[in-house]
Amino acid sequence: MTRLYQRVLAGKTYEVRTAGASVRLYTNGAFHSQWHPKEIFQGAVWDLLSLPALLRAEPPNTILALGVGGGTALHQLYRIEPWQHAIGVEIDGEHLRLAKRFFKLQYPGLTLHQDDAIAWIAQHQETFDYLIDDLFLDGTQDPERPEPIGEAWLTDLFNRTTHNGVLIQNHLDVEHARACFKAHRTWFKTKFTRVLLLTSSTYTNGVLAAYRGPVNVRQIELQFKLGLKSRGLATTGLSRISARVLQ
Repeated sequence: MTRLYQRVLAGKTYEVRTAGASVRLYTNGAFHSQWHPKEIFQGAVWDLLSLPALLRAEPPNTILALGVGGGTALHQLYRIEPWQHAIGVEIDGEHLRLAKRFFKLQYPGLTLHQDDAIAWIAQHQETFDYLIDDLFLDGTQDPERPEPIGEAWLTDLFNRTTHNGVLIQNHLDVEHARACFKAHRTWFKTKFTRVLLLTSSTYTNGVLAAYRGPVNVRQIELQFKLGLKSRGLATTGLSRISARVLQ
């Protein structure tokens, strides 16, 4: 592994490293993002944030990513289908600078904001076809949520999705994802037609994908594979991905 960049800023240590042709972002030693321009889907946690777009009847035209890091999920979504309009909100300005410089996160229709995503949501009423909640702050060991996930926050996110929109929410482990769904089961049932739990065999994360519109939940992993193949994208990492229907 080769270090391309290292800087200590405001008490945080930022590093960009390469592993083969992959570029990786670390902050205080925590692994935030990985991007390989040719092996786009590697069965990693970022795949869980972007693959649910393939289950929509039409690819999302408008995207909001809360928490950008190196921008891997945005890269993947653009490769699935170029969007009309996408916004990334990231509290860490150094992350955005490194995403542009080393991860080449620059696309037509993409706007990146350095801001507190919770405050940004409170101030903006625009709705999106695809909304990713990937908000974590640096913890003493693992990343931490800026605040507990409650129905007020979930409702704010729901209100920023279109009538056929999808809400994607990353949790550090499967147990947290399941607990979130269980605690708010009634809320999810009244707001969404389907809720999926996505996991990767190489990461502990659990990702909830909640669909407001109709979605085909038969043979989900096969749908992912066929969706990527039809776009000329490699499917090697999909063997590590699993999806379960919660609702």
